[in-house]
Amino acid sequence: MSQKVLTPQEIFDTTEWHNKDSIVKNFPVYFQEQYAYKKSTGKDILNKSVKIENYTMKTPFGDQELLKGTDLILENNKRQGLVGANCTGKTLLFEYMSQGKIKDFPKYIHVHHCRELEPHELGDTVLNTVVNSHPFRQILIKSESKLNELLENPDNADKKDSLKDSLIWIQQLMRQIRGYDAEERAQKMLRVLGFDEIGQKKLVSALSGGLRMRVALCMAFFIEADLLLLDEPTNHLDFPSVLWLENRLRGYKSAFLMVSHDRELLNNVCTAVLLLEDKQIKYYLMGFKEFEKKKAAEDKKKFDEIEKFLQKNVNVDPSTMLGKQKHEKKLWSDSYYQKQVALAGKFTFPAATPLDNPEGLPTDQISLINLQNLRFSYDVSTGHFIFNDPIAFNVTASTRCGVMGPNGAGKSTLLKLLTHKLTPTDGTVVHHPNFTLAYFGQHSTAELNLEHTPIEFMQSQFPNETSGSLRQHLAKTSIVGTIADTRMIRLSFSQRSCVVFAKLTYVCPHLLILDEPTNFLDLESVDSLISACNKYKGALLLVSHNRDFLKKCAKQYLSVVPGSFKMYDNLKDAENGTYSFIAEMEEGGKVGADALVNTPGGGSIHPSQKTGGAASGTSTTTIENGVKSITIGGGPVNMTAAPKALTFTKDEKVEALWTDGKYYTGQVLKVEAGGKYTVKYLEYGNTAVLTAKQLKKYTAPAGKPAAAKAAGGKAAAGVKAK
Repeated sequence: MSQKVLTPQEIFDTTEWHNKDSIVKNFPVYFQEQYAYKKSTGKDILNKSVKIENYTMKTPFGDQELLKGTDLILENNKRQGLVGANCTGKTLLFEYMSQGKIKDFPKYIHVHHCRELEPHELGDTVLNTVVNSHPFRQILIKSESKLNELLENPDNADKKDSLKDSLIWIQQLMRQIRGYDAEERAQKMLRVLGFDEIGQKKLVSALSGGLRMRVALCMAFFIEADLLLLDEPTNHLDFPSVLWLENRLRGYKSAFLMVSHDRELLNNVCTAVLLLEDKQIKYYLMGFKEFEKKKAAEDKKKFDEIEKFLQKNVNVDPSTMLGKQKHEKKLWSDSYYQKQVALAGKFTFPAATPLDNPEGLPTDQISLINLQNLRFSYDVSTGHFIFNDPIAFNVTASTRCGVMGPNGAGKSTLLKLLTHKLTPTDGTVVHHPNFTLAYFGQHSTAELNLEHTPIEFMQSQFPNETSGSLRQHLAKTSIVGTIADTRMIRLSFSQRSCVVFAKLTYVCPHLLILDEPTNFLDLESVDSLISACNKYKGALLLVSHNRDFLKKCAKQYLSVVPGSFKMYDNLKDAENGTYSFIAEMEEGGKVGADALVNTPGGGSIHPSQKTGGAASGTSTTTIENGVKSITIGGGPVNMTAAPKALTFTKDEKVEALWTDGKYYTGQVLKVEAGGKYTVKYLEYGNTAVLTAKQLKKYTAPAGKPAAAKAAGGKAAAGVKAK
């Protein structure tokens, strides 16, 4: 008869609080194992390495082996990168380690998998979510409270000494994990990631996916596990957040294993590399830069040796051992060759059509977009300007510029102004009459119908082209064979991004704008995109947190910071000019005027972005029911534009307020009690419960032609007319 498994609450209720052996049953398994070891040996477990021989890993359904008969070795306190092609099992290996699904994996190791937050983790404020994320700390707090309660009870006088000993032990454990200064530590980490005091009080459920990822990173470094697993941690992060992450990883006391497409991050923090290849884990005790050189040399040597073998054994009996060996070597050689061809051809651009040039200017001096004396506010009545001091920016046919700056400073707004998606409050934006633009945004994959296949998508975009030509072009972005005929819902985010790139590159643009294009791409695809951008002869505007990408593709760097709009000739100067405040922010010290911007966490607005009374520093910001109000001199100016409460119906299309004070197109999923509505933001997929005051009636865009059309320009590839 199987023994009943007690729930955590049942274990807590039956604990003998004067007995450490009984108390420890409430604690996480890793601590129970460490406690038992110390009790039996009198020593702490110092070496928390992992060494599992002959390990085989199958898919959850058991239908495929991803690893077979390999060794899983993770050294103590080692900073390691995990690399491998898509579908080799990186994410699954992380899941199995964190969920205790690997036989003989040491139970005394505290493993934390940094991943996107689950629905049950979204109900509290940002600060509380981080502070309460440490499972051991939570049970220690509960235990300390229980012991204090028992000590105050006169009925426990005979156990007073043993209960005091237990309390002292619990308090000692709290100090060991720095549990008593938890809130202060969490505040420092959150501050540098853009959450000021107001942002820290926001509900996590009200944040975008990118901001939730920052909360998840704060949780990971707050917990300080023995083994930290990070799967593409830089996705959705801005530059300061990536630099903060790098700094944290460099100083991480224990071991971590990281998957990332950010080569600069891997170069700067990893001291060893694990490679998943041919169902084996191969180990390289060197930095990532050295690993890449060594791996390339190994592959080239192996390819040359196999080619010699194949030439020597042209006619062999397929049924013999030598014949089978030849077959396996040929498969590897063909795969290697095809990969090199694919990488060389990915994201290639055809020749662009000549630009009109009535003034006879040198080709590289032809202006494509000229932005002059521009100021911009999403709502002038608030007194809050994204660009208050007039800015100017001329994009010529030879421009190759990286755009950088903290979130909220105006990078995405600048791109929308350049492409006529937004109209400036003051100033002008002049487009060349016949230039072609391709725009890849952070959410470009959202335009894909997931029920369609890549070839169906391309045929819908280019109805006059032959299926063969479209398939051939898709193949250049690695969408080959059956992948081109697979519904997009079955493709990875990386593959979907490649489909969008296939559309953008089918007709060569004169200007290519890339807004965080490396999210969800693997390292090889990022390399291909870098290669293609360098072969591309047109103008390039690039917004990216990937420093390797910026350094290799851009010639100048535009720093967009509230109060400053400045061009630099090298990346290092641009970094220093843009993000010199990070150390000050983390320490919680006084920060200069360029530091606290309109942060993604909410709250602060830089003086240069205000007009009227705001310049004198008399503004205050408050949040009520998720709606931000700014007091400027006199009375409060509400950022909602709805003058009176309206009513909405289920499935109605609306304009819905987001936490940045802007409205986005949404759809009412459910009418709640008390005049509230559950709304889905159609462009991003997030949902939120909003009041009627946070909604506006949807107004369809007037007419099809965009401003670019009105100016005589071509329809921009990848940019929908508004």
